[in-house]
Amino acid sequence: MFSTRNSGPVQGGRSRGMTVVEMTFEQVVKVARQLRPEQKAALVKTLQVAPGPSADPTRAQLIAELEALRAAGAFEHVISLRNQFPAPSLKYVSDQQLIAAIHETANEWQAGVATLV
Repeated sequence: MFSTRNSGPVQGGRSRGMTVVEMTFEQVVKVARQLRPEQKAALVKTLQVAPGPSADPTRAQLIAELEALRAAGAFEHVISLRNQFPAPSLKYVSDQQLIAAIHETANEWQAGVATLV
């Protein structure tokens, strides 16, 4: 079934102005031939794109992908930006101090949001 714009009544819980129309493949092709060239190109591009995953990846999937990339050497020639452009006040801050400062700021932000609610 395909939806087409129509000023007819709302059917099957569809948005106002949409009507469900049953069409055969041949009818779809016939209608597609009536599209402007840029619409045809957009239709072809849309149909060629492989559907992506139906759900967001899990944390475990992302970690597995990262580990696979590391194992394949994807990050061997990457230059770290750590301490490349530090603010003068952060020049001698350790990783632990930086994490603690970020954690403290996050807690302050959450407390501030909680007072707004």
